[in-house]
Amino acid sequence: MRKNLDERRIRGDSGVAEIQMDYSLNHLTAAVNELSRLTETRLSSAIERALADLDNALEYTSTGIEAAHKLRLWRADYLRLTAELDATTRSFRLIERELSRRIEAALTGWERRFEAAGPGTMERRASAVGRAGWLRGFLRQGQAQPPAMPEDPSPEQVKLLSRVPLLYKPTPPIPQTYDADIEARILGPLELGVAGARVLRWSSLKARAIFQYLLIHQGRPIRREVLMELEWPEHNHNSARNNLNVALYSLRNVLDFKGLDVQAILHKEGCYTLNPALTYWIDRTEFLSMIHDAQRARQAGGIQQAVDASRSAVQLYRGPLFEDDLAGEWYLAERRHLKELYLQALEFLAATYCDLDQLLIAIEFGQQAISTDPCYEAVHRLLMRCYARQHQQQLVGRQYQLCTAALRDELGVSPAAETVQLFYALTSIR
Repeated sequence: MRKNLDERRIRGDSGVAEIQMDYSLNHLTAAVNELSRLTETRLSSAIERALADLDNALEYTSTGIEAAHKLRLWRADYLRLTAELDATTRSFRLIERELSRRIEAALTGWERRFEAAGPGTMERRASAVGRAGWLRGFLRQGQAQPPAMPEDPSPEQVKLLSRVPLLYKPTPPIPQTYDADIEARILGPLELGVAGARVLRWSSLKARAIFQYLLIHQGRPIRREVLMELEWPEHNHNSARNNLNVALYSLRNVLDFKGLDVQAILHKEGCYTLNPALTYWIDRTEFLSMIHDAQRARQAGGIQQAVDASRSAVQLYRGPLFEDDLAGEWYLAERRHLKELYLQALEFLAATYCDLDQLLIAIEFGQQAISTDPCYEAVHRLLMRCYARQHQQQLVGRQYQLCTAALRDELGVSPAAETVQLFYALTSIR
C-alpha cells in the first residue's frame, strides 16, 4: 500500500487524493485493530500483508490471487460474526424486556400490597405512595444500599397527595416491538427493523418511497400503474415500468435478506402489497389506536384511562410523518391529520392537569404543543390561565405577546377576541 502511495506521489497526483488515501488507511488500520481486540485474535498484521500483496500485484500472479482468496475468506468469517452478534443483540433485548416486565410487575404488586395493608385511610394511602416510590426509585437507580426510608407525610402532605392522583401514576411505557417481523417508526424520521435487524441505509430512495406507500396502504393491493405515476409521472410507460422493477428489486434486497421466512412484497395480477403473513408493528397504527382509546374513554367518563392513552400516544409521536423525506407529497394530508391529533392530545392533557390544579404538568404539555404549533391559540389561552393561577402576571403577559407575535408573523392575523378578552381579564387591565 505504501509503495503504491509513493508511486502516486511520484506521478504527481493531487494532494487531495493522497490525503484521502491516508485517511482511509488510518481508518482501516483502526478498524482492524479494534476487530482483533474484540475477537481476541491477532489478524492486523496478516490482513495488512494480504492487502499489500493485493495492491502490489500489478498482474495476475499467484501471490495476488492467494491474497484475494484470503481476504474473501476473512470477509465471509466477519459476515458470519456480524450475524452472530446481531443474534446476540436480539437475545439480550428479549432478556432485557422480560426482566423489565417482571420487575415492573413485582413493583406494582408490592404497591398494591402497601395500599391493601390498612383500613384504607388517606394517611395509609399517602404512606404507601411514598414508600413504594422510594423502593421503585432505589431499584431503578441500582444502588448497592437503599437510601433512608422517607418519613411518613404530614397531614398537609396527605391533603396535597389526595389532590394529585394522576401525578404519581407513571406514563405507560411504549410497547417493546422486537417480536414483529417488520417494525416501522414513521412518526418522525423513518426507522425500519426487519426480523430484529435495523435497516441502516437505503441504496435507492425510490425503493424507500415505494415501501412508504405500501406501508401506509397496508392490506390494500396497489396497482403497478399507481406506483409508476407516483414516482415517475413524466416517464413513458416502458421507462416507468423498468424503473419500478429496479426499485422493487432494491426494496426486496432490503426486506428479504434480513432473516424473514417469506417474501415481504407480494405481486399478483399487476398489484403489489405487503405480505399479510408477516407480523407488523407500526408506530402510526399504535398512535391511532391509542388516540381512539383515549376518545372512547373520555366519552365513557374514564378520565384516568383517557390520560393514560393520551400520554402513550404523545410518547409515540417523534415528529411529522416521514419527517426526513423531503421529496414526497402524497402523504402531506395524512401528516397534517396526525399532527392535529397529536396537538389535540396535548391540549387535552394540559387542560386535564390544569383542572386538577397540577399546573406544572399542565404547562409542560402546553409548551410541548406550542413548540409544535406556535399558532395554537387555544393552548396559549390555557397557558395564560395556568400562569394566572400561579399569580405570575408577567408570564401571562409574556404568553399573550408570544401568541400575538406568532399569529402575526406566520398567519398575518391578530389574536381572536376571546384571547384578547382573557388577557385583559387575567391582568386586570381596563
